[in-house]
Amino acid sequence: MLVKKISCFIFLMPFLFQNTTFGQQGISPQLKEFIQKAIQNNSDIKNSYLENQKTLLDKNSVSGKLLPHISAMGMYGYLNASGELDLPTKTLPILGLNLFEGAQKFNTSSQVGFAGVNATQVIFSGLQITNGKKALDEKYKAQQLMTEAGYEGLAQEVVQTFDQIMLLKEVDALIADSEKRLNKEHLKVVKAIENGLAIPYDRDKIKLAMLELESKKAESTNSRELLYFKLEELTKMPLDRLKTVSYPLELAIVDPVQPAVENRKEMQALASSQRAYEYVLKKEKGAKLPQIFAFGSAFYFNAFDTKFKFKDVPLAGDLNLSANHFQMAPGFAVGVGVKWDVFDGNQHRNNIKKANLDLVMNQNKWNDTRDKLMLLQRKTNSDYQLSMKKMAVHEQQIKIANNNLSLASKQFEAGLIDVTERLSAENELYKQSLSFYNQLLLQRTAVLELLKSQGSLYQSLVK
Repeated sequence: MLVKKISCFIFLMPFLFQNTTFGQQGISPQLKEFIQKAIQNNSDIKNSYLENQKTLLDKNSVSGKLLPHISAMGMYGYLNASGELDLPTKTLPILGLNLFEGAQKFNTSSQVGFAGVNATQVIFSGLQITNGKKALDEKYKAQQLMTEAGYEGLAQEVVQTFDQIMLLKEVDALIADSEKRLNKEHLKVVKAIENGLAIPYDRDKIKLAMLELESKKAESTNSRELLYFKLEELTKMPLDRLKTVSYPLELAIVDPVQPAVENRKEMQALASSQRAYEYVLKKEKGAKLPQIFAFGSAFYFNAFDTKFKFKDVPLAGDLNLSANHFQMAPGFAVGVGVKWDVFDGNQHRNNIKKANLDLVMNQNKWNDTRDKLMLLQRKTNSDYQLSMKKMAVHEQQIKIANNNLSLASKQFEAGLIDVTERLSAENELYKQSLSFYNQLLLQRTAVLELLKSQGSLYQSLVK
C-alpha cells in the first residue's frame, strides 16, 4: 500500500540523509563562499591558529636568548655591625712599642648607596638555541598542516548539509508529481462514482494516499528548516542568503588515480614532527657542551657617614675613627665567562633518552598512519566503483517503474485493474525514485570520501 510505503520512508529518512554530499564535477560555485565562511567561524580551527601563534612566541623567546640581557639595580641601606680585627703585630724599632698586638674589637656604622647596570650575552650555547629554534619551526609547520587538514571535515559537513537540502527539493518534486497524478485519478473516480462505474471505497483510498503525501510534505519542510539552522550555525550567515543556494543533484565523476599517501597533510605534519624531534635530540646532546657568555657592568658605589670604634687599643684605649665617604664612580667591569655542568644528576642523559623515545614513537605513528591511509584509499576507490555500478541498476529500475505506471494508468482507466493495483504502481515509482536519489547521494558520498582519502577534497571544492 502507498500509505504503508510512505510511512516506512519517513521513518528511514534520517538514515538515508546521514551521509550525503557531492562530488568533484557538477559542483556549484556558490558553495565555495559558505565553506570558507564555516572555516573562518569554526572555534576549533580558531583555537588551532592560536596554538600556532603560541609556538611562534616560543620561538621568539628562544631567539631572544641570543640577545643581550640588560638589568639595572639601585640600592640604599644602613649598615651597623660589631666585629673583631686581628692584624699582624708590628714593633717600632726606636720606641720598642708593639702595634696591633692582639685582636681588636670594633663597632662600625655606615650608610651605603649603590647603582649599576649589568649586561650579559650568550656567545655559544652548545647549539642548543639554534637547534631549539629549528625544532619550533618544524613544530609550527606540523601544527599548521594539521589545522589545514581540519578543513576537509568541515567542508564535507557544509556540503553534505546543502546536499540534504537539495535532496528534499527532489523529494518535494516527487510528491508534487504523485499529487498531480492522484488528483487526476481522483477526479476520474468521482465521475465514475456519479455514473455508477465505481464505488466510494476507491475514492477514499485515493484520498488516504493524498493525505499521506500531505504528511510527507510537512516532514520535508521541517527537515529543511533544521538543515538551514545547522548551516546558520556553521557559517554564521543569514538564512535568506543560505536559501538562495540551489543546484541539481548530478552523478559525480572523479579521477580514480590514487596519489601517494605521503602527500596528505596528516603525513606531512608527522614528517615535520619527526624533524622537530631530531632537532630536539641535537639540542639535548648540545647541553653537554660548555656555554660561553660575555658580561659587562657599570656601577656607582658610595659609603658615607662611616664611623669606626676600636675598643681597648693598647696605649690609646678606645679609638674613634670616621670617614665622610668612600666612593667608587664610575666603576666598570667586562669579561667572558664559561659555564659547564660537570654533573647534573643524570638529567642530561635522561633527556637524551626521552628525545630518542619521542623519535621512535613518532616514526611508529608515521608508519601506522601511512598503512591505514593506504588501506583507506583502496577502500574508498572500491566503494566508488561499486556506487557507479549500482547507479546503472537504479536507472533501469526507474525506467521499468515508469513504464509500469504508464501501463497501470491506462489499464485502470479502461477498468482492467482496480484502484489498489493502480496505487501499487504509483507507490512503486515513488519508491524507485527515492531509491535512485538515495543511491545518487551515496555515489556522491563515495566520491567525497575518495577525494578526502587523497587529501584533495578541500582544494577541489574551493579552487
